[in-house]
Amino acid sequence: MLETGVPNLDLILGGGIPDGDILLVVGPAGSGKTTLSLQMAFNIAASGQNALYISTLSEPPTRLIQHMKGFSFFDERLIGKRMFLLSIYPLIRQGLDKVADALVQAAKEHQARLVIVDGLMTIRDLYPQEAELRAFIYEMGDALRALNTTTVMTSSGIERTEEHPMPEFTMTDGILELGKQDIGTQTVRTIRSSKMRGLPNFLGQQSLRLDSGGITVYPRIESVFEPTDIGLSTERVHLGLPELDTMMEGGPLACSTTLLSGSLGTGKTMACLQYLIEGAKQGQKGLFVGLRETQSQLIDKARSLGMDLETPIKDGLVAVFHRSPVDLIVDEVTWEMLCKVECFAPQRLALDSVVELEQATGEQKRARGYMFSLAGSLRAKGITSLITKEVPQVVGPELDFSETPLAVLAENLVLLRYVEFRGELFRILSVLKMRDSDHDHSIRQYTITEKGFKVLARVESAEGVLTGIARLASEMRVKRPVREVRREEGS
Repeated sequence: MLETGVPNLDLILGGGIPDGDILLVVGPAGSGKTTLSLQMAFNIAASGQNALYISTLSEPPTRLIQHMKGFSFFDERLIGKRMFLLSIYPLIRQGLDKVADALVQAAKEHQARLVIVDGLMTIRDLYPQEAELRAFIYEMGDALRALNTTTVMTSSGIERTEEHPMPEFTMTDGILELGKQDIGTQTVRTIRSSKMRGLPNFLGQQSLRLDSGGITVYPRIESVFEPTDIGLSTERVHLGLPELDTMMEGGPLACSTTLLSGSLGTGKTMACLQYLIEGAKQGQKGLFVGLRETQSQLIDKARSLGMDLETPIKDGLVAVFHRSPVDLIVDEVTWEMLCKVECFAPQRLALDSVVELEQATGEQKRARGYMFSLAGSLRAKGITSLITKEVPQVVGPELDFSETPLAVLAENLVLLRYVEFRGELFRILSVLKMRDSDHDHSIRQYTITEKGFKVLARVESAEGVLTGIARLASEMRVKRPVREVRREEGS
């Protein structure tokens, strides 16, 4: 099995490229085909094996390599020693037989473990007959397979249809499709492993990034998630908010997911900080995943509320994973977050907030599967999660969680709201759901002071507080029609 060396590419291929196989990389101009193939070649050369890059274009390969010097995988010392460059453009017009012979001979001379044929479309343009191209791919592949040489071919501008499949798609052992997808005003690079003979490759579209390090593949969490039945825990996890813990019969169950939903300014971030600081006091590691505030901002915010976040961070009990929500690629952020989880091994995780991730999925249809996989992955690792989500309305009668997949998937749902009462705004909370436990159904007022988040006694003086517009019980009396009152007075 040939390992490509491209981060996570072997994972979506099903383990790598089987020795002697032909992998076809297709995609439009600018999708990263040449970069991907050269990154593979340099990685093979760096491992001590020989790689042969063959250009079918009139442009010399040395010019293409010149463009690769900005990538970290490029190593000029390998060229001519482990990495060999060849252009066969002058031979193409002399016939495909001569091209195939030249390719195989070059592979023999250089004892190449990997051969890159960059630009199959050039051959197709000169030899449009499918029979000729089919024979060329078969004969070349058969000869290179006998040498135990793996082949990667790139091509673009191919319109494939089910009725008339191109020879490239039927004769090769694997197919990688590179492309781009627009999500709002953002363009995301994509990769799809649509065929790998004999391997359990990941189907569906994945994300990739092309930067100075080359190409990195970021698989969808739905692709890598494997449901695990860990059973129902009886252990309670304290949130660091004693009154809320009491309302939740001692706190949420271990390994569960709690959605903390509320409008702006209701204290969601502060509750997350108290949750992680409480865990640190118990010797439990906690990871804060933030898409808005940096570590320094969180430390300052905690300090202003009388909490010490800096010490548990220095002691290695709390870590902050921060990514800017600007041009967010959801698969990239999720993969990096899960890598951080794997490295740091937290028992607690706070995600503030999930809104940016939901929006970055690009479509509501995917959001449910994404959230299910994310919550399931954290649960399988024994992590108890507290995830925040903003409610659009500050006050008002509408409370609709139908378009929030995590509200349905999470075991626990806590609502934070403002209520307008006699010209003032008050903060209230309520535990709306605990799937696997009983809980207090009352509505509580809470305050945010320099000592943090404080839940007060049960609210009994008003009705309709969850709608955001409270009314005294006396105000709920039904007013009788005036004519009825006059009739009684006359009698």
